[in-house]
Amino acid sequence: MALAFLSAAPASAPLAPHAAPGTAGAARPAGASATNAALGVCGALAAAVVVKRTARRAQEMATLPKHMQPLDTAKYRTYAPGPSGVPKLPQLVGDWGVPVPGSYKASLTMVGPDVETACEVGKPWDPLGFSKLYDRNFDFNENMTYPHVQWLRESELKHGRCAMLAIVGIFAQQSFHIDGYPEAPWYDALKVCYDNPGGIVGFGIAQISAFAMVVEGKYFPKDSWIGQMDREPGDLGFDPLKLAKDAESMKSMQLKELKNGRLAMMAFMSCVVGHYLPGSVPGVSALPQPKTPTASPGAAFCGSTAAPAETSSLTAAKYTTQTILPSLAWIKTGVKASELQPTELRALTLAGNDVLIGKTEAGALFCVGNLCPHIGTPMSEGADVIGDVIVCPLHGSSFQVSNGQLIDWCVSPPIIGPLTGLIVEKKNLLVFECRQGGFLGSGEVEVLVDTNAKKAYEANYWKGLLDAQGKDDGTYY
Repeated sequence: MALAFLSAAPASAPLAPHAAPGTAGAARPAGASATNAALGVCGALAAAVVVKRTARRAQEMATLPKHMQPLDTAKYRTYAPGPSGVPKLPQLVGDWGVPVPGSYKASLTMVGPDVETACEVGKPWDPLGFSKLYDRNFDFNENMTYPHVQWLRESELKHGRCAMLAIVGIFAQQSFHIDGYPEAPWYDALKVCYDNPGGIVGFGIAQISAFAMVVEGKYFPKDSWIGQMDREPGDLGFDPLKLAKDAESMKSMQLKELKNGRLAMMAFMSCVVGHYLPGSVPGVSALPQPKTPTASPGAAFCGSTAAPAETSSLTAAKYTTQTILPSLAWIKTGVKASELQPTELRALTLAGNDVLIGKTEAGALFCVGNLCPHIGTPMSEGADVIGDVIVCPLHGSSFQVSNGQLIDWCVSPPIIGPLTGLIVEKKNLLVFECRQGGFLGSGEVEVLVDTNAKKAYEANYWKGLLDAQGKDDGTYY
């Protein structure tokens, strides 16, 4: 519009009639006043539109929840200018507080960061540097990617408390049963309750869920991620017995809770691993294991015959010709180390493996294969233990019990023994790793064996047998 007015004014336009010579207005064309007036009108209209839009946006923002309100950046301190020269502000979310560095320093003031590993006082045990990650936010883009040590301690305490309750539940439910609740092993109890929510079971689940929601809602760890939480991590104000009477007793109880929580988390993970990998955790195998249900004949009406239980055919194939890989597992022997005397031997069959456990003259526990590598005679039938050497009763072959190393090969009886030894290649004695289970090694002797050894042997047997008939896949011509 302004350009239209300017182009409409002639180059030799006369002076304005009210402008006196020698004044500023004397040099102004007659069309300039109209142009200025038009510009003023346009500016006023534009300003009115901006004011109206700003007011409308403010009204819309006022109706939004608090956490969606725009931040007043004026109340936040600015940081050092970035590479572009513009002062950087932290990337905040909602109505969070102001994040400031100091996560590692805060860890130095917390209870129990150094007692578990006997570290130097005031130097927390943190080999992966989790407590220092938060301070790296300020070295990079300040997006608060890493958590403050307040959040880490809150998480540790919460998981420790849940683990303590879980461990108590695992062992208590093996001794007590609440009427109305289904009976199930600990690893399947929650699923069974959810599958059968009727009666007292549903009420119990609802009660626990409601309690968890109330606690999580009231004591939500707001601002713990940036280290600005308004309470101490883990402090829910719950002390009905007044155990924390003063600052010293409070610190002592906090340390006890922290250590017991850590121990409970390790114990719970041991139960889980011991269940899915039997024998991998000493002592956990004492917990009840799932039992294989056995088929029982069904009830029949009077005068009718009950249907017999389904049984497998006597001619059903129970063999395989596939390659069987080893599967090692710790198997209990049923024998305690304290029951064995020096030089005493016990022959056992564990998962298809013939083993011989015993003690040396010095009382060291060992486990070797029961079959002599010469011609497969059992070592348990009269073998002698001399020092840490076991001697075969048939031909006098001797082996080191610690590593199975061959010492003498078929030395007796004279002439006959060495002659029989020439027929078979010299071999070392098979050795199995063994240990004492239970608390502090007071339980049964456990042996690490290949549970697939029998299957692997049978697979080779059946493959050879079927190869003789022309096929090794279990079918016939």
